[in-house]
Amino acid sequence: MARDDVKTARLFDRRTVERNIKKGLITRKDYEKHLKALEDTADKGVYGGTDTDEPDDDDIDDTDAAADAGDAGPNGRES
Repeated sequence: MARDDVKTARLFDRRTVERNIKKGLITRKDYEKHLKALEDTADKGVYGGTDTDEPDDDDIDDTDAAADAGDAGPNGRES
């Protein structure tokens, strides 16, 4: 990416574009023109979850963890 492209990308970054318009670095018309010039990349996106069926830590029920800990005695050691 050329240096000018990086500068332009920063000016039109959606996180800072309002600030750049207020500062007069770009105009609203420039921004709208930039948005229209962008290509549609919706077909390149990935929707949904992951490819694995492995449970995340959030998917594990707290009662399962408590049941596993039930084997331990009052000091955390097995009886």
